[in-house]
Amino acid sequence: MTKLYRASWIFIVTLLLSAKAFASDPNWEAARDVVAETTESIIELMQDRTLLRDENRTELQSRIETIVTPVIDFHGFGRGVMGRFARTATEAELDRFADILKTTLIRTYSLAVSEFAVREYSITPPRAPSPQPDMQVVNVQLTSTAGRTYNILYYMRNIDGNWMLVNVAVEGINLRLTFQNQFADMFQRARSVSAVIDGWEERVARTIAEVVEDVEG
Repeated sequence: MTKLYRASWIFIVTLLLSAKAFASDPNWEAARDVVAETTESIIELMQDRTLLRDENRTELQSRIETIVTPVIDFHGFGRGVMGRFARTATEAELDRFADILKTTLIRTYSLAVSEFAVREYSITPPRAPSPQPDMQVVNVQLTSTAGRTYNILYYMRNIDGNWMLVNVAVEGINLRLTFQNQFADMFQRARSVSAVIDGWEERVARTIAEVVEDVEG
């Protein structure tokens, strides 16, 4: 066996062993399982088309809230959106902002899923392990009944043993970064964290509408 052939063989074996080791990464698999379970629950929920009726919109939001609330870190998401302004916010302001984010996101998500019929989904493993074991990215491809596929990145963090969503990117649009820019812009105008929170619900509704429009192209 020549030195070149031996070196090539060792290189290939090393790659295969590394791939096998990563394929069984318990951190990514645990985060993936949370995303998959939540996605399947939403898809199952949407099989009940009666929930799409206007008179049942409150029921739809309530049931979606039951599914997603345990897996979203609204406080962490809120701090990320506030960015540097979170350092000067009071605990009461942080709590209030988390509550408003929860309400607006669930309301908007309910509207989105009611208009987007999912036919199937798949999850693509990352090419390399995360440099931070307690932070994982789960890449999901959702295919609608119309045949269009959307790429979604779920950013998951291990918080006290539970994998929680802390950010999401849809078709390359980073939601937390988009919100963070909006928050900074509003603060420059209002010069008050409390004032930004007061006007956030209306502003975020417009922002999400813009994101949806960009994604749908």
